[in-house]
Amino acid sequence: SRGRGRATSSLPQTQSPAPQTQSPAPADNLRTRLNDEEKLHLVRLCIEYQVEHVKGKKGAFWQKIRMLLKEQIGKDLRDPHSTMRILLQQFEVQRLPQMRQLKWSCSARLSP
Repeated sequence: SRGRGRATSSLPQTQSPAPQTQSPAPADNLRTRLNDEEKLHLVRLCIEYQVEHVKGKKGAFWQKIRMLLKEQIGKDLRDPHSTMRILLQQFEVQRLPQMRQLKWSCSARLSP
């Protein structure tokens, strides 16, 4: 049917493509997603540079983490501080109960 696929003649196509019904989201609204390996990399950077996370210079610390992460994994994480807070919350919800249970079962085995 006409208007579908590629034009078969050597003449330039005069029909313009159909307008998009939904415009793409502006780049500012796109979230950068990290896989597990990249999240671990973020955590390691925070640990490595933790001595720079001091009162009055925390903004500079998070900017440095953002820059290093972008250099090392190629992703520009807009707010690494927020990402770290979310990772901590996820850890507390998912892992701490398991760790407490493991600690309880290990200490129960060691008791006389």
